[in-house]
Amino acid sequence: MASATTLQLGYIVVVIIASYLCTVEGTTSCGDQLEQLLFKATEPQLKALDSFGRPEAGFLNAQNTAIWYGHYRECSDLQEYQYCLIDMDVDQVVIPPGIRSDSKIRWGVCVPANCTAEEVDSNIITLLEYLLYNFNANLTNATPSTSCVSDPPLPYSIGFYVTISVAVIVLMLMFIGSVVDVLGVGEQDKLMTQHSTDPSTPRQGDQSREDLPLLAGRSSGDSVEPRSEDVDFLIKLKSALREIVLAFSVYRNMAELLNVQEGTRAIPYLHGMRVLSMLWIIVGHVMVPGRPTDLFNTSDVRLSRGILFQSILWNYYVGVDTFLFLSGVLVCYTTLGKLHRNDGHLKWHWFYIHRYIRLTPLMGALMAINSFVEPHLYNNPDVNLDVSIITAGDGWWANLLYIQNFLRLERRCFLITWYLAVDMQFFLVSPVIIFALYRKPSLGFVQIGVLLLVTTGITALLSWQLHTPASLHLSVTEIPEYFTTIYDKPYTRTPPYLFGIIFGYVLYKKGRTGLTISQTMSYLCWAIAVCLACLVLVPVAGTNETIAQVIGSGYQALHRFAWSGFLLWVVMSCQYCENGLVNTILSWKAWIPLSRVTYGAYLLHIILLRVFWYNHIQPLYASMLLQTFNFMGVATLAYICAAIVYVGVELPVARLEQRYLTKP
Repeated sequence: MASATTLQLGYIVVVIIASYLCTVEGTTSCGDQLEQLLFKATEPQLKALDSFGRPEAGFLNAQNTAIWYGHYRECSDLQEYQYCLIDMDVDQVVIPPGIRSDSKIRWGVCVPANCTAEEVDSNIITLLEYLLYNFNANLTNATPSTSCVSDPPLPYSIGFYVTISVAVIVLMLMFIGSVVDVLGVGEQDKLMTQHSTDPSTPRQGDQSREDLPLLAGRSSGDSVEPRSEDVDFLIKLKSALREIVLAFSVYRNMAELLNVQEGTRAIPYLHGMRVLSMLWIIVGHVMVPGRPTDLFNTSDVRLSRGILFQSILWNYYVGVDTFLFLSGVLVCYTTLGKLHRNDGHLKWHWFYIHRYIRLTPLMGALMAINSFVEPHLYNNPDVNLDVSIITAGDGWWANLLYIQNFLRLERRCFLITWYLAVDMQFFLVSPVIIFALYRKPSLGFVQIGVLLLVTTGITALLSWQLHTPASLHLSVTEIPEYFTTIYDKPYTRTPPYLFGIIFGYVLYKKGRTGLTISQTMSYLCWAIAVCLACLVLVPVAGTNETIAQVIGSGYQALHRFAWSGFLLWVVMSCQYCENGLVNTILSWKAWIPLSRVTYGAYLLHIILLRVFWYNHIQPLYASMLLQTFNFMGVATLAYICAAIVYVGVELPVARLEQRYLTKP
């Protein structure tokens, strides 16, 4: 009965819709065109009817939303027609009784361009009654709402043209810088500038300077008239412009990107941890679509949560905690080293300025692309009907202050930057702990202990109030308040950062080889660490509501402790256990170039995914094989694009900062 009913719906739903549309109480022009849509079988009318949505096979298998988009692009190509999407909220759909209960049906229709959404919306009940009468489909308490695509859905703004112009300028600088670098343009002016600014260096006419090129038309014995201040200024200006342009040289920057040789103070295994964590995050974002309506077989995806391997992939959220751990390690280790070399003194204002300059230019550039350019790359019924899906909030200023994680979601701009806000907030307060560890270690560890205790209590209390489950994925996807109350707040993410500071201190005090761990102790610690990781990645459920609430609150409060403990042992093993397999893998030199562009890959991969999601006019059928191909494509493109912005934005900014700004 179910399949027969669905088949009937699929075959003649177009006729029903057309019959219904002829009864729309609208303008005369609208009514006439609707009548032509049914009775005059010209090519445009046939294409309009063909683009109507209709129930498809698998209707009973879908969950949450029955999506009948139709053919959006076919309708959009018709000049006299417009695409509309009817959202019908219903209490229940019964075909046959007891098989399927639903909350929404999405139905795409192609109607004449002069018909308003209100005219279609006001008569949709007529169609529902017709369906109910002819097909025994019991749809109760249906509430229709119709939206139609405007043309164009999103006009080009000033921000779009400014962003494109800046991108073109950067590309031109990259090209010019590469040409200047390869051809050596301006090298003579550079030498002359260095010569004129060094009072101990003889003038160019002095025969003792045999390494300087001779001026054109003069012999080595000729004297050189002193240059005027204007000439010196012009030479210095040309040299400065040359340095600025060379900062964008693709030839020079690519050589630095691909260089796998590091200094003696480098920590090689951190590169592998950074890249693998980034790939894990990309896997998770590929597996979890932008919205549930992006997938046709949502029920199959939900069932996959119970599979052990896929459960580990679903809980990719702790990959961000790995980033925080690594940040804590590097900030503590490098800062303690600088304090040691400068007898406890540091220019703290440059400590903060350098960090801000390091992060902000790339974030600002990609935030502009996300806000002004990315929406124009979409071609999808949902985003063209509801522009608010793709338009950024007005909280761009909060990104520049790194407080965006305290704004309401609808005001946020470039949502994924919440992590940068948390990292910067930790960075701002880190000198208090690090300086205490340098001067009086016991005071520093007391601070760490108090912070861990207080923030764990806050997390447990918030989790209890929200009734969070013992699963990060379920918490994020099924509790709307979880993200803004717990997930993106610094006071719930302190353990990984503080554990990273602890290891940074150990590395500073013990050095690279000052601690020995026996093989027996290594095996024992690995067993404990793996158990801790499993407790984090494998979801646990309670037998009743109260026990589930207790387990969920405990999990949310303690899982970052467990994950931080796992990470702490991984780095301890890599540093102080000889010939470790994990250290060999994580210290692989091929990770180094990828690690350098991971910051860009983190910001870019979500842009690529959104472009991928919002160019589908039909829901996707998710499978492990398809998601694997999607992951490989997104990860590859993310790192390629990240390498481009690293060469064109990150490295030039770093070079110019190093040249013109004082560093601590």
